[in-house]
Amino acid sequence: MRMIAQGCLPAGFAPWPAHPLYRSLAPWQALQPQGWPQQADFDRLTAHARALGQALPPGLRFACDLDPTLYYEMHIGAHGEVPTRTQNWHDWFGALAWLSWPRSKTALNDRHVRAIERGEVGRGPFRDAATLLDECGVIVPVADPALAAALQGMDWQTLLVTHADAWGTRIDTHVLGHALFEQGLAMHIGWCGKALLLPVEPAFFTLDYAQRQQQLDARLAALLQDDSWLTRPRELLPLPLLGLPGWWPQQDAAFYANTAYFRPTRRANAATETSPS
Repeated sequence: MRMIAQGCLPAGFAPWPAHPLYRSLAPWQALQPQGWPQQADFDRLTAHARALGQALPPGLRFACDLDPTLYYEMHIGAHGEVPTRTQNWHDWFGALAWLSWPRSKTALNDRHVRAIERGEVGRGPFRDAATLLDECGVIVPVADPALAAALQGMDWQTLLVTHADAWGTRIDTHVLGHALFEQGLAMHIGWCGKALLLPVEPAFFTLDYAQRQQQLDARLAALLQDDSWLTRPRELLPLPLLGLPGWWPQQDAAFYANTAYFRPTRRANAATETSPS
């Protein structure tokens, strides 16, 4: 496990928890321990989430340094225990993602269990899509079809520059992927997430962020119950995260002109897109 120094970031640019990447984890920031979390810290976080009304499965627990005998997802499904490595950023943020997206994380695990039970033990397009959403997913609610089309068409100038003021009022980001939370501790040009567009009504953006998150969690969980939905990784859209308004300090014309990062097509995007851990 590599500790990531804050010095890797540009001067004056704050990482977790101040960066907008971590907005979906806001309810848990006050309970972050001073050192690496231990079993008691995970148990306290889980109890706090339940007290706040988060829809965690009954009996769900983050089991520190557990080495399951079943497949990871099968163990969670059978026992309600999430094997969690201590002193590990990836699993720390994975636990926080469970607390922030309890319905969706449950539905993602259930999706893997169903696939394994029907014989899809190895990874294929169906399970890869679920894993990519789980690790690198950014849920993008959008109330403006033109902005949805700009993201689908990789029209970054329209999406991120011309309509920068639309973010938070007609389109927004709610990060699900726990690998992104980990990678956000050492942001770099080339860093991308995988966007899932969810159309919403304009009134959606009159709600506060936490209320929006609750709605998106319930909606995404319902969609994930249908195994004919999201069957291939390419159904998720590349999103250059540092281009989102306010996510990077040097967002000038030269920054957005970097076509190695803001690619005009999906071809050869593998060089810059984040892959699941």
